[in-house]
Amino acid sequence: MNLSSLGYIDENYNFIENMDVSYMSFASLKFGGKLIEELSQKIPSSLFALNELIKNSYDAFSPDVTIKISPTKQMITISDRGNGMATNEIKSLFHIAKSTKNYGHEIEQDGIKRLTQGSKGLGFLSAFKFGDKVEWVTCRNGVRSSFSVRKSDLVSKEDVLGVEIPITTDSHIEDGTIITIHTSKEEIDELLLDLSDERVSEKLAATIIDKSFNINIEIENKQKIVSTNILKPFKQENEDSQLFYVTYDTFTEKVEFFHKGHLVKSLPFSIESADYGISLELVLFHFQNGKNSKTVSYLNRRVHDDALYPLVYINNNLFNNIVIFDPDVLRKKKSGETLAQMIGRVSILSQSEDLEFNSDRTNFVDNNLTRSLTTNLSLLNKFVQTNAAELKKELRNNKTKVPTGKASPNTVTKKPKSKAALIHLDRKKPTNYYIPSEQIELEEYIFQVKDSNGEDVKKDDVDIYVDNQILISRILESVESPCEIGVVYKYEDESTGLVSTDLCLSFEKQLSIISGKDQEKSLFTIQSGSGYTVQLETVSSLIFAIDKAYSTRSREDYLPLIACSIRAIFEISSDKLLKEHKQLFSSLNMSNFSKATKKELGDELSLNVIHIIALLKKNPKLRTKIAKVIDISYATFTNMLDINVFKSAVKISHVGAHQSTRFLSKPKIEVGADICGHLAVICDVLINIEKGELNALGVSKVRESDLNQYFDVSV
Repeated sequence: MNLSSLGYIDENYNFIENMDVSYMSFASLKFGGKLIEELSQKIPSSLFALNELIKNSYDAFSPDVTIKISPTKQMITISDRGNGMATNEIKSLFHIAKSTKNYGHEIEQDGIKRLTQGSKGLGFLSAFKFGDKVEWVTCRNGVRSSFSVRKSDLVSKEDVLGVEIPITTDSHIEDGTIITIHTSKEEIDELLLDLSDERVSEKLAATIIDKSFNINIEIENKQKIVSTNILKPFKQENEDSQLFYVTYDTFTEKVEFFHKGHLVKSLPFSIESADYGISLELVLFHFQNGKNSKTVSYLNRRVHDDALYPLVYINNNLFNNIVIFDPDVLRKKKSGETLAQMIGRVSILSQSEDLEFNSDRTNFVDNNLTRSLTTNLSLLNKFVQTNAAELKKELRNNKTKVPTGKASPNTVTKKPKSKAALIHLDRKKPTNYYIPSEQIELEEYIFQVKDSNGEDVKKDDVDIYVDNQILISRILESVESPCEIGVVYKYEDESTGLVSTDLCLSFEKQLSIISGKDQEKSLFTIQSGSGYTVQLETVSSLIFAIDKAYSTRSREDYLPLIACSIRAIFEISSDKLLKEHKQLFSSLNMSNFSKATKKELGDELSLNVIHIIALLKKNPKLRTKIAKVIDISYATFTNMLDINVFKSAVKISHVGAHQSTRFLSKPKIEVGADICGHLAVICDVLINIEKGELNALGVSKVRESDLNQYFDVSV
């Protein structure tokens, strides 16, 4: 939604309403303007700031959140399909450190249970980490509310307490929230630099550990798409180098060690605290045979040194801390007494108000509860590592190598269903396209999807991959170069697992044979859908004759004839145009040419041909006219006008006509004919345009300086 359609904020921060707005209310600021500046500057990282915004979508029971970064628009959007905010909730948004949410408490909606994440309104401030102006559009129960805040306007005021932010409302169907952050090039470049590190971007996609919630990060032009659903499960990392899979839960008070899928040891470990619970799922590695941790996904590596470590989650949210469960806790011990190569998940659950964090949420505020928690985590870490090291010694048992393999036990397989899940594609839809293509809605190729119960499945449940990357938009952008693109459709059935099918889309140039003769192949074509044919009879006849000679088995015998004919087409086409439309071409003085230009355009034919191409390059309106006549895109036609390519093609015709055909290979003949055909079409189109119509285009003539710029590197 465009907020400017609702009204605007004047220089005194007053909202001026448009006449078509249905309703307006106001929210008053409950904090000083400097507080926004101070707190938003203290937000330490992109990961932290975006995590705060993600938590708001999670608390709103959205099934997903999409973060889209658009460098060309200098804009960041965070959109979800959650409950949205009502007016009273918006007003509480502007009261920092006050929240109606109970952090860590379980809430339920439509059978889905989630642990509350937000607590102090930091999501509002986090948006200002990336830009000065932030717009919100949020809809709840059919009422859509829109408002915006510019940080610089508030910071510049001596006192903003009580300043009113206008909230404009209208009706809308779909619940959800869209936050739009208007940023600067410097700010968005800094964010892109952070996200270019997969150790950061993958952690952002993993900030919430909940199967009912997906996080998508999209960067404009498909530079990168990261999604929770496509992150590799840590239990599948380097399965052939896994030594132990370790689990622990404070309720069972047992640390269990699995090796190659089998439980090999269960040891008691108790924690005396009713204020929090701890659970572990770890994979411990033993790399051998030249293998190392570098093959483990970036998600499981520390940012500062690339070492492996388990991620810590507090109430299902990633805690960006590498200290409280540090794999190097026993680094002073001998290597045989510890196992530090570990990844996995350390989960902490607590509803206690004493579970407090520092300002950048990278560590705890020191108190009795947090000291108890960090102490127990350290003890548990050491307990796991020392006992795993002992088990490793037992497994070696005089063997030269420690046996490794998939450590976690296989999950219980469900009973097979009577039917296989299927994805049916509509094979009647086209798979061959001419370039440049239109955008293609790939979802339209899905004809029908059936699950293992034989029930219809929504097309939305099918993931679409292009070049092994999930395509969030489900729309293939325009293709401009000949290629083949593989599209894979995947659906994960609850009972039978993954089902996929693929599709190959082919993109090629649409070529027209310009001679107008009835023949299957020709050396002289143009990328056009109009079927344009050269009307100059002499040129058309020469093209047809060349094609006939070149199609014979004894084409080598005809090379001198073909080369001379190509030169003749260059000469006839250019001469005819120069005589027909003298008004387009200026008389060029060779003495004004640079030394390099004289060398390159020393003969009349080269000069005439390059003069014509330079005229087109100098006059966009003239290019537009020709492109329209031959039914070719303006961009494609412009790309054809390469001065050096036309110059080389003329030189090829010189070699064949005046020197020796032994220099003319089959590829050179084909290139020369192709470019010669392009010039023939260009000249033919211009010859047949009325002089008055050309004059109306306001054509700028080519001067000696225009040609010098193409050949004199000093210009």
